[in-house]
Amino acid sequence: MALGSVAMALTGALAGCGGSSAAKAPPVTAVPAVGGTVTVGVDQAPSGCNPNTASGDTVADQLVLSAVLPSAFVINAAGEAQYDSALIDQAELQSTSPETVVYTINPKAKWSDGTPITADDFIYAWQHQRAVPLAETGGDANVASTAGYDDISTMTKSDQGRTLTVVFGTPFADWQSLFSDLLPAHVLEQTGWSPPCTTVTPSIDLSGGPYEIASASSSVVTLVKNPHWWGEPPKVAKIVIRVAAGPAQLARWMYHHSIDVAAPSYFDPTFLQDITAMPSVKSSMAISNTFLELEFATTGTTTGSATMREGIAYAINRQDLTDKVASWADVAIAPATSHLYAQGEAAYPATPTPLPANSTTTTTSAVPSTSTTISPATFPAQSNPAKEARVLATAGYERNLAGEWVDLSGHPLMLRLTVDDSDGWAIPTAALLVAQLRAQGFTVSTIPAASAQAAGENLTAGRADLALIPLHTTPFPTRTSAWYTPLLDLPGNTGAQDWSGYVSQSVDDLFTKAATKLDPVTAQPIYAEIDAQLWAHMVALPLFAEPTVLAWSASLTGITPGPYAPGLLSPVTDWARLVSEPSSYSGTPTLPGASDKSS
Repeated sequence: MALGSVAMALTGALAGCGGSSAAKAPPVTAVPAVGGTVTVGVDQAPSGCNPNTASGDTVADQLVLSAVLPSAFVINAAGEAQYDSALIDQAELQSTSPETVVYTINPKAKWSDGTPITADDFIYAWQHQRAVPLAETGGDANVASTAGYDDISTMTKSDQGRTLTVVFGTPFADWQSLFSDLLPAHVLEQTGWSPPCTTVTPSIDLSGGPYEIASASSSVVTLVKNPHWWGEPPKVAKIVIRVAAGPAQLARWMYHHSIDVAAPSYFDPTFLQDITAMPSVKSSMAISNTFLELEFATTGTTTGSATMREGIAYAINRQDLTDKVASWADVAIAPATSHLYAQGEAAYPATPTPLPANSTTTTTSAVPSTSTTISPATFPAQSNPAKEARVLATAGYERNLAGEWVDLSGHPLMLRLTVDDSDGWAIPTAALLVAQLRAQGFTVSTIPAASAQAAGENLTAGRADLALIPLHTTPFPTRTSAWYTPLLDLPGNTGAQDWSGYVSQSVDDLFTKAATKLDPVTAQPIYAEIDAQLWAHMVALPLFAEPTVLAWSASLTGITPGPYAPGLLSPVTDWARLVSEPSSYSGTPTLPGASDKSS
């Protein structure tokens, strides 16, 4: 049956015969079937074949490969980490002094070429993610993050590689975040840690999950059942992932039944109206784990002092930005109150935490902060022109007759804003932000960037004073140290994203301390103090959490949005097409491709 025909037939059957008082057809029960194809539409394409490298660490890569590559721990529907029983029989924290974790690998686990998955695959991942440079430590310069891996002192295999004992030289609270998206060591030993690939690749991304890659291009990735899969068998025979140009094309594809699921990274009111008007389509909206932030060049000539950053921040109406860009989709979205968490996360504060009275905020930036007058507990969501004027006057600026901010020599106060144009929410935000700043007397120019990293590099290199960048949170708060400290080396390497150049010894020490707290309850006050110091130094101005939407055909079951990227395919073994329950026999109905992986 052609794609979409099952959906239309089922919708018609479920609708019954309306408009008459005569005897109606008996109700039809829809049941999950085995087989068939589900086509998913996205608007971002995979960019690499190793999601643990900087080039492959994207939402698109992680989404596709979450059904292919094995991970020690996965995130459940509650946003909690739990070990994947298909890969791990047990993962136990056996000691805290020193921190020791023992992994028992499922003896049935194997790669799709028949090679067993063993401790060697874990050890290879550690060796290439623990540090740089390669010549000194066995690490690799192209890694998504060294966090946690660089705290491990030894990894010892036993029981013919089925047991792995990991000993940490320094305690690492988020040890469950390690060993995600494992790749086969016996393949990468031949190709290298970061093969020169521009999309997912079947010969490198061998499957250790329910699906394997049948083919991949820049616009279409096809997944089929992994014939060597030992876990719960998936029902759907084939998953096709198509890359669209944007939400408008995804809506057209849904309307014409060219796709069954639409998962845009950005959407507008037209997309939402189109999707909700389709009678056979279900949808779900939520607040994502991504928030948009305005970062300052803390070592820049213009924004090197907290006084200047504070003055600029008072000119910004975050409430207006939130209302016009995001809260039309979800009225619960409000101006952000945290540098570390996205709205909706359990640790997200209702208001920023004030600095303790005895707190120190020592910075070692090239141009030290000169102001700690910001009250982090009460920083306004709306602009405050009076405070803006007072602070900028203190910084040595005044308004000319045209209302423009100029220095004492009459030169205009120039701000260069770089924007991550790959983030659909950043683009309209940038237009409104520029208008606000110009209305408040700033001279502003914009610099487009192809990615968050490109925008960050503009900031680091001194080509921009401000950067509009999305930040993706995880259930593991230790990862946020990459945004505001040099603890992971220079920006752009090993997961470091401190594009602003901010360096504070006290913040570094607090992040280091929090990362060693194996009890998250004791770590939380430390993260709260970190956030308070970031507000006090106005390192960045968090704007709002981005909304997210998922739409799917009513003829499908098991489709659920995950709380964190790449959650969509995480419950893929639950996916199925719904068909009318057979009346002639009991059992599970089948669709084409139920037993043929290439159908």
